[in-house]
Order: sequence, then C-alpha cells, then structure tokens
Amino acid sequence: HLERHVVGSMAGKNGDSRSVLARAFPILGVVPTLSREDLQSDVVAGLTVAVMIVPQGMAYAALAALRPENGLYSCVLPIIVYGLLGTSRQLAVGPVAMVALLTSAGLTKLADPVTETAKYTELASLLAFMVGVIQTAMGVLRLDFVVRFLSHPVLSGFTSAAALVIGLSQLKDLFGIQLPRDKKLHKIAENFFPEVDETHGMTLAIAVLSMGFLFGARKIKRKVKMLKRFPDALFLVAVAILASEFGDFKEEGVKLVGEVPSGFPAPWNLPWDRVGDLAATAASISFIAFLESFAVAKTIAEKERYQVDARQELLALGLCN
Repeated sequence: HLERHVVGSMAGKNGDSRSVLARAFPILGVVPTLSREDLQSDVVAGLTVAVMIVPQGMAYAALAALRPENGLYSCVLPIIVYGLLGTSRQLAVGPVAMVALLTSAGLTKLADPVTETAKYTELASLLAFMVGVIQTAMGVLRLDFVVRFLSHPVLSGFTSAAALVIGLSQLKDLFGIQLPRDKKLHKIAENFFPEVDETHGMTLAIAVLSMGFLFGARKIKRKVKMLKRFPDALFLVAVAILASEFGDFKEEGVKLVGEVPSGFPAPWNLPWDRVGDLAATAASISFIAFLESFAVAKTIAEKERYQVDARQELLALGLCN
C-alpha cells in the first residue's frame, strides 16, 4: 500500500509538472495532436509567411520612420518566441501598421528620424522594451481584463483614422515625389497637390499595376476554385524582385531599399533617462497592440474551434518585445 502511494505521488507530481510546462509552453500540447496533413500545411504556411514578412517588415519600418533592417530584426525573434509561448495556432507576430504609426507619432516629437537617426533608433528600441515590460507585467498580474474597458467604437474610430493617415502618408512613395512628414490629413493634402507635376511615371505605374494585380487576383480566386490557394502576394513579390534586378529600376529613378546589413546589430545602451517621455506612448501601444492581436487570434480560434488564453497572450507578446 505504501509503495502504491509513493508511486502514485510521483506520478501526480510528474503530471503536475507536465501540466505547468504545457501552460507555460502551449506548443507542447499542440505538437502531439498534429497529423501529417497538418504538418504539411504548417510548412507551406510557414514558408509563405517567412517570404511575405520580409517586404512587410521593411514597409512598416519605413512607416515608423526606421531603417528597413529594423523591420527585419522585429520579424525574426518575435515569431520564434510567440510560437513557443502563444496560444494562437495561426497568428504571426511582427510589425503592424497601427503600432508603426503610433511609434512614429511618439518618437518624432523627441528626435528627427532623418538628422538624428541613431538617437531615433535608440528611442525606438527603448519604446519596444517598455511595451514588452508593460505587457508582461499585465500578464503576470492577471490584468488582461483591463482591455475589456476599451470602447469598441473608440477603437474602431481610431483604426479608421489610422488607416486614412497611413494611406495618405504613402502618396509620396506611390507617386515618387518628395513630401515633408506630417500626421495631419489636410497638411498632407496641401503638400501633395502642388507636387503632383513632379510625379515619377515609372514609380506610379509599378504601384498601380501591383495594386491592380492584387485586387484582380482576389476577385478571380473567389470565382475560380482551382486558384483559391494561389499565393498572389507571394507571386507579386517574387516578380517585383526579378523585375527590379533585371529591369534597371535604379537607373530609371525608381527608389529601391538598397543594401541591407547582414546579421544582428551589437547591443547598445538605451537612453534610460527618456523613460518618462515615452511612458504614455508605451502604454498606448501596449493596450492597442494587445487588443488588435487578441481580436484576430480570438476570431480565428472560434472559427477553428479551440481556445486562446488572454493572459498567456499578454505574456507571449510582452516577451516577444
């Protein structure tokens, strides 16, 4: 009887430890349930995301007034960390438009991204660290319920306004003209119209053709079932890269990203004396980024019939930063 009790106690402890590990690393509970078909689909999805996140990361870095390589850095480790700690099986963590816009709005008041590039980058690193600390602390203290007090109409209005600002801020790149940075819609419009005559034709043609292809491909995929899984965005990126390489875009005046430094940068000291200046921006990004991410994760989870844990999502997103 004593032997059975000891063995039972040890089995219980082993079960508890496995349960704790599974809660801390949700991937441990998912992997054993995957079939061969699931693994094949995950490999295809992973490769697609890996390719697509490169131009996406660089684009959002530009939106945040950072160098393209900064966007790439934020695409690598966060995905790995979230894959281990997150509870969503489909969410890809990385730069997003709204966070990029909030970052730019908060940092341009403290440093000029053009004339003070190093200082601006250091502030962006500090901001990301602060967001990570806030989200992790919220997860540890079980404060995930706080985001429920954010009004949906307010968030919807903010998202719509951000989309307008993001869209108009891309006019200079679509038309290949020089415009001063501004976050006010009427100022962007005032600066844009006088410069329309300086439009770079080839840049505008590439932008229009790319958008036309994506919109057309989406409509065709809805009607033709055989093309439903066709990776239109991935195909466009591949074609654009080849066209850029063999079409002498640079000589024609089309703006290119250029050479991207290899490897990761060496760590540097962060400007800790500016924590107070970034506190409001960090808090805003912490709430909005989590709410946006969790809304997407929850929608997909309901469709796929599994649960996502808000507290674990906070911890995962915080540690990603």
